[in-house]
Amino acid sequence: MGAKQLDKRFLAKDGQSVWVRLLRQKDAPHLVDLFEHMGPVSRYRRFHQPADNVPPAQVWAEARRIATAVPDEQLGLIAFSAVPGEGEVAVGVARIVWMSDSVAEVAMSVRDDRQGQGIGKRLLTMVLELAQIAGAESVVGLIQNDNDPIWYLFDQLPYPIKRTIEGTESEIVIDLTRLKEEVGMETAV
Repeated sequence: MGAKQLDKRFLAKDGQSVWVRLLRQKDAPHLVDLFEHMGPVSRYRRFHQPADNVPPAQVWAEARRIATAVPDEQLGLIAFSAVPGEGEVAVGVARIVWMSDSVAEVAMSVRDDRQGQGIGKRLLTMVLELAQIAGAESVVGLIQNDNDPIWYLFDQLPYPIKRTIEGTESEIVIDLTRLKEEVGMETAV
């Protein structure tokens, strides 16, 4: 699947046009900018630890590592939109990191001033579809139990999710081989 085939455009809830494409090697500056536009709560929810005083060199090194990972290690999507006073900038990223041939871990970030606009939902849906196409049967993640926006988003996915609560966090397993309605039919029989 070529990068052009994956280019997708949609309108955010506020009417702003958003376009999504595959993450590329030259996207490290976009990832750094995205990180810089995430507040302490967003960073904590994404990285599961305080990330307020990370040295710039470390942020850049991690952004380069993510941007240059090969498809055998990860697949990622990046979303762009016009932001007043900034022009067109990266507003979100979602990626999967392969854990095995059929299991991937999911991670997603949306900059604070663009949250609540449906961007995260579209990115998550698209990256799960990409994972499915690439052969993933399940996707795992670690989510804080008090992260209500992401739980709301997961509830809207068409796939069944197994949640295992471990203290203040939950491990999730998204089953990409079935749809929620199929699971419901099995339990109804």
